[in-house]
Amino acid sequence: MASTKTRCVDFEALKSRGRSAVIVVRLMMACNDLSLADQALADWRKEQRRNRLSKQTGAFMYFIRAQISHLHEGLKIIEQLRKDPELLETLQRCDSHTKRCFQELCAGPKRERFDKLATRIRSNLAFHYDESGKLIARAISDRAARPKAKVSVVTRGDTIHSWYFKVADDVVDSIAVRQIWDIPRDADLRVQVDAIMEELHTILCQFLDFSGEFIWKYL
Repeated sequence: MASTKTRCVDFEALKSRGRSAVIVVRLMMACNDLSLADQALADWRKEQRRNRLSKQTGAFMYFIRAQISHLHEGLKIIEQLRKDPELLETLQRCDSHTKRCFQELCAGPKRERFDKLATRIRSNLAFHYDESGKLIARAISDRAARPKAKVSVVTRGDTIHSWYFKVADDVVDSIAVRQIWDIPRDADLRVQVDAIMEELHTILCQFLDFSGEFIWKYL
């Protein structure tokens, strides 16, 4: 069983530290959101009750999009941290693993790969619903042209949780895997997606490893 430690934080003391405290609280917000999204994703991976089965794939994709988006925003906070002298001083008091995570989050092949995989997911499929409509139109055309993919479903319900538009999930799936991640039609889709998920999860873990230890040291 995981062990935990808790310490009290005085808001008056936090206020006295000015801008650096604002950046650290923003980092906390990103960590909380990422942790919740990761936990929800793990829950939806498990075997579901019959009345939740139809939404399992859509829920899985939703929490992946949420993770990507929160991590994208979190990396922006890392950039602000790099420019704050007090926070850089705190970083110097951290252990080598925390410093290494910070460097890899700032630059390098993993960061470049994340930007390639995640930026358009965040911009087009999470915080915005393809405002231009171009990606959606392409996905509709693609599915309409393929006999095995041309039919989807919508479900009408008597509660807000029982309505379900699988059409939208199918479109999101097509946009993500075909238009943004460019997975070829003849590739093993599950293997390719799992590999991408592993890459993204590695970066997420680095972000949480860095942030947790850094925030603790700052406080």
